[in-house]
Amino acid sequence: MCWYACKFLSSGTVELFYTIPLIHFPYDGFEWVRPVDVKFVFDEQTYEFIHFQYLIMALTAFMIAVGLFYRVAAILFAVCFVYGFLIDKSYYQNHYYLVSLLSLQLPFLPAHRACSVDAYFFPSIRSQLVPTWTLWLIRFQIGVPYFFGGIAKIDPDWLRGQPMRMSMAAKTDLPLIGGPWMEQEWVVMTLVWGGMLFDILIVPGLLYKKTRPLAYILAVGFHLANSVIWTIGIFPWFMILTTTVFFEPDWPRRLFVWIRRKSYVSSSIDHKAWKPASARMQNLTTCFFILYVSWQCLFPLRSFVYPGNSNWDEYTHHFAWHMLLRAKECGLRIYATDPSSGRSGTVDLRSYVTGRQLGVISRDPRMIHQLCRFIAEDLEQRGHRGIEIRALALISLNGRKPQVVVDPSVDLGHLPLPSGYPDYVMPLTEPFRHDAWDYPLSEWEHRIDLKLPPQMQLSSR
Repeated sequence: MCWYACKFLSSGTVELFYTIPLIHFPYDGFEWVRPVDVKFVFDEQTYEFIHFQYLIMALTAFMIAVGLFYRVAAILFAVCFVYGFLIDKSYYQNHYYLVSLLSLQLPFLPAHRACSVDAYFFPSIRSQLVPTWTLWLIRFQIGVPYFFGGIAKIDPDWLRGQPMRMSMAAKTDLPLIGGPWMEQEWVVMTLVWGGMLFDILIVPGLLYKKTRPLAYILAVGFHLANSVIWTIGIFPWFMILTTTVFFEPDWPRRLFVWIRRKSYVSSSIDHKAWKPASARMQNLTTCFFILYVSWQCLFPLRSFVYPGNSNWDEYTHHFAWHMLLRAKECGLRIYATDPSSGRSGTVDLRSYVTGRQLGVISRDPRMIHQLCRFIAEDLEQRGHRGIEIRALALISLNGRKPQVVVDPSVDLGHLPLPSGYPDYVMPLTEPFRHDAWDYPLSEWEHRIDLKLPPQMQLSSR
């Protein structure tokens, strides 16, 4: 995470994500989270508060790694990372969500009792033992993305080979593993079923001692392949390292003494020296554990009970460990209409959002709604009152023929944000296609039957 924060600072990603955009798209319930509007001047250069925030992340991540003022560092890191994560959902990634959950747990875990700077300078905190629940909490949290990622793949499109078939067709030029063979149907279906079974079975395989070495080798191979095939940043390396938590807890000690060519005796640990927590604290811990585990198990399953198709409407996509389930080609055009004159025109979206944001907004009906409301408010502040804002949003889901995802007749600019499932979302009606729709975006409007309202038909006048 120290490397991650430094990379975001040096590459300009912090500016691209937080300082350049005029609008951010918060998560439901976190609308109050915004970038802090504070600037610093250093060496005649002006920096936003978010730069300082990422510097703190880098520093505290290093302090956590070496165990220096661990509790304070863990709290500061959690606040900085989670705050940055919540600012804009257009940058959502499953591994950012996982890091957020783990960072919120770290301040409560005794991860600095041994092999740390704190343990060296403060001998009173040294311990070779930790409560069992701390180990199992981390094991559970690392296992959740695996298992629920597999459950999410019990999806009709996935099991019929999409979007894996489309993805493999675009990866034939990869170094070492690329080639025409990646488009073979047997390869596609092997990856489809193998990926689902791997996700579901890898955690049991890691928990069972006899299968653990093979399971970890498979996990390493799986994540290394992912790092080559997909652009998913730190996630493969993060999971390779954290999956070692399924090993026996003393494996680092065993490795260390093996390197020093000495014999390891686990009985040398003084179990009698451990002082258990009070009964009240144990009860509180048990209640927290039950509530947290229940939430983590139930929340990802909401897509099976909520209306709609999460791959289409994105309504339950976040925080559900949906990985590689949908490939979307999108086209978005926003129309502004003056109801008094009947004149309409299109809005240049580049003046409102970045290309990175637009790529995500175009596939999410509720984010399209948020953007339309922002445009309406901006036009009103410029003196253009009562302007109606409508969206023509076309999406091709997993190779289907493109279809309108938002009702184009609805004035989204003045429609309040719904508290439940939005009724302006058009249901998915296009059937599954084995061979993906393969026409450029510029031809979509001429190849599909669009029934547009008059306000959009007047846009050329």
